Amino acid sequence: MEKVKGKGLAAKLGSDLGQRILAIVLAIIIWLILSITQYPTISKTVANVPVDFTLSGTIAEEKGLSALNFKDMNVDVVIEGMNYEIGGYTKNDLTATVDVSSVTKKGTYKLDIDVKSTHSSDKVSILSISPETVEVQFDAITSKEFDLTPSAPNISAEEGYSLGSVSCAPSKISITGADNDLAKIAKAYAVVDTTQSLSDDKNITTNKIVLYDKNDDTLDSSLYQFPDEEYTLSFPIFKKKTGNLKVEFTGVPTGFDLSTLKYNISENPISILTSDLDDQSEEDITVGTIPLSEVDLDKIYTFEIPYSAGETSADGISSVNVTFDKEGLTSKVFEIPKSQFEVINKPTSKSVSFDTGKLTDVVIYGPEDVIKQLKASDLTAQIDLSDLGTSAGSMIKNATIYSSKYKNIWGAGTNEIQITIST
Repeated sequence: MEKVKGKGLAAKLGSDLGQRILAIVLAIIIWLILSITQYPTISKTVANVPVDFTLSGTIAEEKGLSALNFKDMNVDVVIEGMNYEIGGYTKNDLTATVDVSSVTKKGTYKLDIDVKSTHSSDKVSILSISPETVEVQFDAITSKEFDLTPSAPNISAEEGYSLGSVSCAPSKISITGADNDLAKIAKAYAVVDTTQSLSDDKNITTNKIVLYDKNDDTLDSSLYQFPDEEYTLSFPIFKKKTGNLKVEFTGVPTGFDLSTLKYNISENPISILTSDLDDQSEEDITVGTIPLSEVDLDKIYTFEIPYSAGETSADGISSVNVTFDKEGLTSKVFEIPKSQFEVINKPTSKSVSFDTGKLTDVVIYGPEDVIKQLKASDLTAQIDLSDLGTSAGSMIKNATIYSSKYKNIWGAGTNEIQITIST
């Protein structure tokens, strides 16, 4: 009895399942009939359809034009069609493109946006597109190389140091952009924004590029494309030191009082920058030598400053002028007889005779009170033969004029004596 009941239940369930499937099929048929007969066409808004922009295969591409200001955008589209075809449409069932067929040269264009169904068999009408146009600027895109200037306004040197000329590597940059935009660039800077105070050399890298026009106004960097690389700014640090300048004198008689020669140096002391950061902070520098016999109280002597390697002037000073203070000094002309000639450093194997009988027009400088009482007998004309070597015969030597009595007078100019050297 139980088995008979089981078969009856299965038969009943099978019959219900068939009825259910038949009901679904009939419902679909009825919906199709109603869609076609009662609601044959409908309109529908599809939002946020992405717009595709391309120049591939266009005249604009052939002429090397590029769109400068186009950005990704979406449009809202109102479509019309058979309900059973477009009822389930989404943005993925539509394609929106920009019509660039009218673009043939540089300029700004208002271009139409076209929308189509992705299903070629569907009969879909486009009722409206919002927005229906887009404004796009076209120009030729090229590259141009510019000198790159380092800029680090907040980098400085610590007290006692100085920041040298900052350099940038690479020193040039290739910038890509529209011809018109590239023509606006007057200066390109590699910029370091950090704030630091340095006491040693340092390198800092950056990828920040700032462009300026001829009026020093900042240009919009979004209009340009820059290389994907970093730039190294090198900051050389110099130590400041003081240079005390002085002049040395040659041909000075033994015992001569050099304090008699009061001179002035046009720039003294000077400020020096040295790359040797361990160097002393002060040093004496001899700018040149002046033979005592050539000291002229009315003359200006010019000397180049002998900077050492790695040194430079902090103030751009390359030379100085030396002048003598002649206050309290005067001159007088004397005649020195042969009897007051003398020779020093004579080789023992040599003998010397004087061919010149006397020196005339010998100009002697010194303090006024000394010159006033100075006599010719107080003067000696000295010849130094330390450089004689094996020479012999007649020759002319310049004499140094001095006084054993007065240590603050000197003979100026050339005082030549002719002598004969024999063995």
